[in-house]
Amino acid sequence: MFKLPNQIPTRRDTAQEWADYAEFKSLQSSQVSLLQISRASKLIGDEISVVGIEDETDQYISKVDEIATEVKSRTLYTNNRYPFALIRNDYVLQYQPKGDVYDLLYRFLLLTTRVNMSSDKNQGGVDGALLFEHLSAVVAKNYFGANAEVEIIGTSKEERAGFRKKLKQIVEKMGEGGLIHEHKGYNPQDDSVDIIVWKGFSDKKPSKVIALGQCKTGTSWQHETSQLNPQTFCKTWFTSQPIITPLNMFFTAQYFPDEKWKPLAYRGGLVFDRHRIMDYLPNEIEKALIKKIKTWCSAVEQTYNLNSLLASESSNAQSTTVSKT
Repeated sequence: MFKLPNQIPTRRDTAQEWADYAEFKSLQSSQVSLLQISRASKLIGDEISVVGIEDETDQYISKVDEIATEVKSRTLYTNNRYPFALIRNDYVLQYQPKGDVYDLLYRFLLLTTRVNMSSDKNQGGVDGALLFEHLSAVVAKNYFGANAEVEIIGTSKEERAGFRKKLKQIVEKMGEGGLIHEHKGYNPQDDSVDIIVWKGFSDKKPSKVIALGQCKTGTSWQHETSQLNPQTFCKTWFTSQPIITPLNMFFTAQYFPDEKWKPLAYRGGLVFDRHRIMDYLPNEIEKALIKKIKTWCSAVEQTYNLNSLLASESSNAQSTTVSKT
């Protein structure tokens, strides 16, 4: 899993990994040759013998074709909100922003995947991981539709101290779960739950759809998909168990790996990877959240020399309809 700024995928990495790398390189220079970046990575190692009619060029082109297929899939998976396009017979990836806020949000998801989110998540005075939780909450609410409500448990230092207080407020608002067990001496950060979404009724009675969500940035999350167990969480904290066992949701800024989709999804539950997040972004997103995301991305983009592209989009992004006061 390559990380910014200096790592590069290897020939053994998947087309999904390479597509991310190509996207980043095209952000740096507007467009990038897939064949060129493949050759630069030394996809053909010394241990590979070239025999018969297949030579190194065939190997490179085969990898390029895999990357191009992945890029085409992303256009469909993101509800046509993908800000890149293949040109020149699918051998070049070009950054083609549409001039709306979706360009920014895709870049945010790409960068929160490839930046070291352990050491560098704070950029421009903003916590990128916490921003991802807020964006995930927006997507969850849109996915569940009319009358859905969502709350963020929170992961900042100040919010951790008020975990029980926040959970009490959510249970009261949700109208299900009874009271909260105190469990003095047990001090979890958020007990693996970052967001809670539910869809209730005017009668405010129990028996409603509830979902608990875990949010992960970066690339080191695959072993954590089974951390959240909704039934265990409810038994640990709720004095009265929900009529319907809550759903399990897993949000990641990265793509869910194709080769491990089902095994990981069985553990993570309802999956929202980068492409599904883009697919279910609503038409209106609060300006305050967009402003913070833009601040975070601007700081990262300055570090990695993407400022020229950011500046060229700023006037268009300000005119987007995907915002509200």
